[in-house]
Amino acid sequence: MARKVESRYILFTGEVHESVKFDFTVQQIGTFIKMWNQGYPINKIADRLNTSKVSVALIAMDLEMAGRIGPRAGGLLGKKKVVN
Repeated sequence: MARKVESRYILFTGEVHESVKFDFTVQQIGTFIKMWNQGYPINKIADRLNTSKVSVALIAMDLEMAGRIGPRAGGLLGKKKVVN
């Protein structure tokens, strides 16, 4: 008897995901790490890197998994108050 195959949802495959960026320059990563350590919120980091909040969240996950950044006060949202 054949084994039943479950339906799957594959991440980042829809048209809406085309704006997600997966490659960054070394300088952009350095800027991310500096801003992360200073407590900037991901939306401000995204503005500075000219990318989406999703892409910045992916950078944070990647660098945390690689041991290049650690937890910070405020988590992804950060702790630094930014006045426009």
